[in-house]
Amino acid sequence: MIYSIGNRARGGMKRYRSLAALTALLCATTALAQDAAPFALSGTWFFRTDAQANGRPVCSEWWKFGPGDQMLVNSGDEKVTKRFRVQQDHTGLWLVTETLATNGLPDCMGHANATVTPGENRTYLLPMNSGHVMTCPPPARMPDGTPYISECYGAIIPADQVG
Repeated sequence: MIYSIGNRARGGMKRYRSLAALTALLCATTALAQDAAPFALSGTWFFRTDAQANGRPVCSEWWKFGPGDQMLVNSGDEKVTKRFRVQQDHTGLWLVTETLATNGLPDCMGHANATVTPGENRTYLLPMNSGHVMTCPPPARMPDGTPYISECYGAIIPADQVG
């Protein structure tokens, strides 16, 4: 009798070890998936504000993401060269840019910036199923610390979806 109890116990232990190995594998796979960027920005995208005047976006721009983390922005008459990266952290997905050069002409809002302001700018990105990506300020927090997204101000749309 002791022999058969021991065999059952060993059989149960094998099941637990198999279950533990499967759980460890799933956790490792999930961790790798979380570390991977959900998408990469490349090619040409169209930015437009949600705010409108006379039935048209208040501001619209063309953003071109190229090799070497280079980003070119055409906004009104302004042409801006930036460095960019997509970063994911515990709060979500971010477009982090640094302006390298500008031609100093007026942008889509009519503002002219003749000088480059040093430092990074962060835009919160919220990918949608349509392929559009909402552009938003950093997430706000509920009283219990839960993040929530509000007051998104525009979207970037892949150039092949602009019509």
